Amino acid sequence: MEPKTYQAETMAAALAEVKRELGRDAVILHTRNVRRGGWLGLGGRWMWEVTASGHVNVPPRSAGRYVAEEPPAVCATQEPPLAKSPMPVQAAPPPERTIDLRMNEIHRMVAALLSRNSGTPVAEGELGRLEAILRSQDVAEEIVTDLIGRCRLELTGLELAEPQQTREKLLGMIAERIPTSPPAGEGVRRVMALVGPTGVGKTTTIAKLAARFALAEAKSVGLITVDTYRIAAVDQLRTYAEIIEVPLRTVLSPGELHQAVHAMGDKDVILIDTAGRSPNDRMRLNQLRGFLSAAGADEVHLVVSAASNRAAAARTVENFLPLGANRLIVTKLDEAETFGTILNVGVAAGAAFSYVTTGQEVPDDIEPVESRKLAELVLGAESHGD
Repeated sequence: MEPKTYQAETMAAALAEVKRELGRDAVILHTRNVRRGGWLGLGGRWMWEVTASGHVNVPPRSAGRYVAEEPPAVCATQEPPLAKSPMPVQAAPPPERTIDLRMNEIHRMVAALLSRNSGTPVAEGELGRLEAILRSQDVAEEIVTDLIGRCRLELTGLELAEPQQTREKLLGMIAERIPTSPPAGEGVRRVMALVGPTGVGKTTTIAKLAARFALAEAKSVGLITVDTYRIAAVDQLRTYAEIIEVPLRTVLSPGELHQAVHAMGDKDVILIDTAGRSPNDRMRLNQLRGFLSAAGADEVHLVVSAASNRAAAARTVENFLPLGANRLIVTKLDEAETFGTILNVGVAAGAAFSYVTTGQEVPDDIEPVESRKLAELVLGAESHGD
């Protein structure tokens, strides 16, 4: 029988359809969690996809379990070996037997899944506790389902019974979804623009970066601001520029921005501060697109506050990512009550994280992202078992 693929919103529902159509002895060949619909990875639905067959060449059952077929017995007329080897070497099992053994394990897993009632399976033990923590951290439901489902598939029963192993596996999976951008090579000139909604701390973050590059890394730095809508923001940045002794230029148009970047061509790092834009203000977002095009920035960092809620963070990513954002900066970690926004934004944006900020102090409260540290925040510092 040719394999068939089934889709449903839950694994249990997909397996129930397999069982209804192909029977209890159906063989699962492949499962995966996929997003259907949406735009740029946003707004779609997560679906479970199961590929199964009603007939696969597998060994017969024995005592309720699938076991590998024994290799054929040696014929009695076969010539015995001339001499025993002092160090016998056991031959590797033939490929067919290896496949059989793997199929046995798949059968065991599928039998357990098919025996469950319909509905979304609820994790038990340490995995269930960690699942509850992810939800309490406001991690998006589809991400929780994906992480917990993959843990079930990739860990053995014995590993799931070990709280520390379970937590480490989940931490690793979360960290993989928080990729980091590699540092720029020595002598590489960088033009960095920061974009994002109002109130996320772009201007303070620009000042921290300028101080870090100029004072800690001894790089030559130039500052440019196009945030002429807020006089206080320009004055604040000018004060910082005077303290750390770096030049600051204020521009009013994309043409002036292009000229300013060209004039600072001898700088190691050029930092461009942009005005905050509402994610819903299409006209001003298009204006910002024109500035970024004129700047020719190597890195466009989308600044997102860790204290923002899930819906606001999703709107930010959806509206600013098309402007060319290819890095993520997370601010206000010290003000956040939950940290699921970090993971939600990372998955939705698909961009690497560069920096996090943890307070208002310039230049101290900023540091490069470490995936493991952010994963531990998402999962909870005290989430491991006793």
